[in-house]
Amino acid sequence: MKKEEILERVAPCSLMCHTCSAYEKGVICESSRKLLKYMDGVKEFYEKHNPQEVESHEIFMKELEKYSGGICSGCRNREHHGCSIEGCFILECTTSHHVDFCGECVSFPCDQTKTLFEEEVYKQWLSGNRAIQKDGIEKFWKQYSDRAHYKAYK
Repeated sequence: MKKEEILERVAPCSLMCHTCSAYEKGVICESSRKLLKYMDGVKEFYEKHNPQEVESHEIFMKELEKYSGGICSGCRNREHHGCSIEGCFILECTTSHHVDFCGECVSFPCDQTKTLFEEEVYKQWLSGNRAIQKDGIEKFWKQYSDRAHYKAYK
């Protein structure tokens, strides 16, 4: 994958927009839309052959619809509808420092992020940017693009 494509899918903080549930072009939204397509007719099948499953199917379909409707166009896009991290300044900061990621900045790691992120996200930010520093964004993408976005909370 080309660097420009990777930049669309990885936020300047190194977190993966690609695996975020709000990212409209992300794996969660795209998978949900695809699954919705293949679920066409299942409710009617259950109504006829397995009525006790209709209620759980309807709940599942509502969740799929929710996850298929991503509202964010990515952290690098000015129309990203706000980061899930309140008060995030990283796009503006990396832009003003003329870098793609925090880890490429001469001030990395800066103290400003310690108050921005909660502990789980701070650790993810730190390790992601160190990996980008060490190996570059292409290798980082290959290593991290298939990891669950919210695994740090587990």
